[in-house]
Amino acid sequence: MKKYISLISVVSTIIVSIIMCFFALKWANFKNIYNVKNINIHGTNFFDKSIIEEKNQDIMSNNILRSDLKSYKDKILQLDHIVDCQVSRQFPSTINVVVFEREPIALINSDELIILDSEGVCLPVEYCDLSLPILSNFKSNSELYPKGSKTASNNVMISVDLMKYTKDNFSSIYDDISEFVFNEKSEYEVILKNGKTRIMLGKSNLSKKIKYLNSFEKALEGQKEITDYKYIDLRFANQVIVRET
Repeated sequence: MKKYISLISVVSTIIVSIIMCFFALKWANFKNIYNVKNINIHGTNFFDKSIIEEKNQDIMSNNILRSDLKSYKDKILQLDHIVDCQVSRQFPSTINVVVFEREPIALINSDELIILDSEGVCLPVEYCDLSLPILSNFKSNSELYPKGSKTASNNVMISVDLMKYTKDNFSSIYDDISEFVFNEKSEYEVILKNGKTRIMLGKSNLSKKIKYLNSFEKALEGQKEITDYKYIDLRFANQVIVRET
């Protein structure tokens, strides 16, 4: 008999709890407690977050439990500059978004201006106002630069790889690059932001020559800057040929 009474007590408690939860949710819905009021976007280091915020209308003010976060995430992932995205709920009314962007590394002019990321993927310039080196004198055929895909130009990829290497290892040199030129001799050249200094790299061993440039710059410390030279020729083994401005 005691077991029977105990069972009734447990069942009654469960039923009461369910009823309370039901009315609590009803009350929360009535007060819009669980409606999405805030969407926090993190990870926008290179591109303006407004292009992502345009997607917020799909879930803003919707019930956080019934919001289709998968569809919202898929729409963000359709953006060419987004590699991955994480979307999570923070109760009662906040959605947290973490995006992982492609890293812009250079600009190139085809039918229009295009951003190239560190893997050579072609991205639109909208929503990105970074100052980037410009790749000059490369083939401009539009089919070589499909948006959202990797460039089909081997020479451009060589340039992108070198820009990435320079940025990762010698950031001060990268920050000072205005143009990266593929000249009429099929050699690579760097023009610095002062508009006067031209650095000749030649056709091969390009990353090694960037190292030489860095070593040359360090050797000048306290005496001159590399911008004091009209040109710096690194095409020949074991020598640096310079001409002052």
